[in-house]
Amino acid sequence: MTWNLVVSPLAVQDIRQAASYYQDVAPSQVERFLDNIQAVIEDLARHPYSSAPHPNGLRRHSVKAFPYGVWIEVDETTETVSVLGVVHNRRNPRIIDERAADLCI
Repeated sequence: MTWNLVVSPLAVQDIRQAASYYQDVAPSQVERFLDNIQAVIEDLARHPYSSAPHPNGLRRHSVKAFPYGVWIEVDETTETVSVLGVVHNRRNPRIIDERAADLCI
């Protein structure tokens, strides 16, 4: 079964910023980064519970070969997976907490 998938504008912005960074420092890695992000997001639509919940109620999925996590909210009622952010692992984790609070999760 594939769940409904919603990618927030902030997550799209995160992906664009990361891709821009890789374009500057390692242009040969941009396509690989984007492919890996796409693979994670597609997998989340099929297996939204494939990682443990974070204390903030969201779930974080690692991106293969890159230091990023894809943060999601799972809504069982509507069978929807919402991608809230694609955040570097060294970035302050409060950023995703603030996004979750803004969305009243």
